Amino acid sequence: MAAAGNVEDIASQIYAKCRDQFSASQLLYQRDILGLGLVPNKSLEILLQCTQHLVDQNLFRVYQDGDNRLAWKVIAREDAEKIQSLNDNERLVYNAIHSTGRNGIWIRALGKRTDLHKSSLDKALKALEGKNFIKSIHNVKQPGKKVYMLAGLKPAEDVTGGAWFTDGVLDAEFIGVLSEYIEDWVSKRSWYEVPSPRNNSKRQKLNHGENTKTEIEKTYFPYPADYQYYPKAQDITAEVNKTGITPVRLDEGSIEQLLRMMCFDGRLIALNDYQNYKSMRRPDAVAEARSMASKTDRPLETQQKAWLGNNGMTEAPCGQCPVFRLCQPGGSVSPENCEYFDEWFKKAFTF
Repeated sequence: MAAAGNVEDIASQIYAKCRDQFSASQLLYQRDILGLGLVPNKSLEILLQCTQHLVDQNLFRVYQDGDNRLAWKVIAREDAEKIQSLNDNERLVYNAIHSTGRNGIWIRALGKRTDLHKSSLDKALKALEGKNFIKSIHNVKQPGKKVYMLAGLKPAEDVTGGAWFTDGVLDAEFIGVLSEYIEDWVSKRSWYEVPSPRNNSKRQKLNHGENTKTEIEKTYFPYPADYQYYPKAQDITAEVNKTGITPVRLDEGSIEQLLRMMCFDGRLIALNDYQNYKSMRRPDAVAEARSMASKTDRPLETQQKAWLGNNGMTEAPCGQCPVFRLCQPGGSVSPENCEYFDEWFKKAFTF
């Protein structure tokens, strides 16, 4: 058996090297610690003495993995000092909360894990919150359940709902602003612009007199069927973060969630198994809808209808025709004698 002083020295060296080489979230096994080359003759007896000394000092925490193998995690010295200042119940509760990481633990599950009486548990939680060691949050999936986690950790997205929730509440305004920007940006890369002069000339007064100036109108056409350069999720993510439109940096996964929602809303089309995205509406239609939304105070249903935009059936007279079900070739109401269809067709497909 190694001398106590020698064990302390070796344990101190092991702790220093573990802090340098391993993260706080990594499980350390016997082979990892023996691999540091600090335990004489790779003695398991000395190894266990050193790790137990570190556990007693709250510098190591003991774990068992899924195969019931013994493992440890290294604890920062400042965290160890926190633990040393706690009483037995507070230390028990703190360690249970610490083990759940960014997911946190429901108070009822915490009671079962610590086996403390409710009054003792509440007292320990109150003390830990008062020292700012832990915090309580609400899980968006189960708002009625109070969850506890370490004060210095950021909750996992499964708990908070990710970028689209603020204080556990869906941030509809933020989603609306960002989706509006994305639709505009994607639309400009989904249609190609062909400038064409208007048929009529517009006379404009200039400072030096009157001149006749031909107004240029922007016309947009879809790309050919084999076009392969529609924006990808990573392109859209990079653009969103570059503009600074969001207070926090969004990851690609969060943007993909929003893009899929916009596809369900009929504003975007996903191509190549969600590899690329195309806008349903032309850039001028997107701009017009945005202008109308900012100038009018309309009910939510009307805003949503304009937000989603039009499609072939709502733009064509057929989709809004009150006698649509009576319309059939050769009938009294038919596509051949429709007085509205030809007018719409010429307007929609005038190239």
